[in-house]
Amino acid sequence: MLPQRRRNARRPPAGLLLALVALTVPVALAACSAAAPNGSGGAPADARSGVKGVVVRWPTCPVEGAPESRDCSRPAEATVRVRDRSSDTEVASVHTGPDGRFRVPLRTGVYEVRAQASGTSHCKPVDVTVRPDTYTEITVRCDTGLR
Repeated sequence: MLPQRRRNARRPPAGLLLALVALTVPVALAACSAAAPNGSGGAPADARSGVKGVVVRWPTCPVEGAPESRDCSRPAEATVRVRDRSSDTEVASVHTGPDGRFRVPLRTGVYEVRAQASGTSHCKPVDVTVRPDTYTEITVRCDTGLR
């Protein structure tokens, strides 16, 4: 049998407990959000560097004999995967919207960006160098097979 607690034993004030919780939770959340997603190449969500761009289906109109100014690409919904070239590990995977756009926060380094889009035979991988405090912009072309 457990000993009974004395009635006049001192308890910490309720305000002190609330203050401790209020201080502890934001610190714990900040530590979790600063962790690198998916391995060494990832960066916190508020990172100031990374890669952004668009995945397109190309061509979507006959290109033989077409004038250079003719735009034969269309945005593609796709899965974009980013691989760190130095460690050969995948560090991020994101899905584009219907507009084909994506944005991936990354640490500085060299990466390979690949995409998979339905209705295309192959998406050409893009090598990208991420520099500090900037987002490198790229276009990933996915071949439709149309000529």
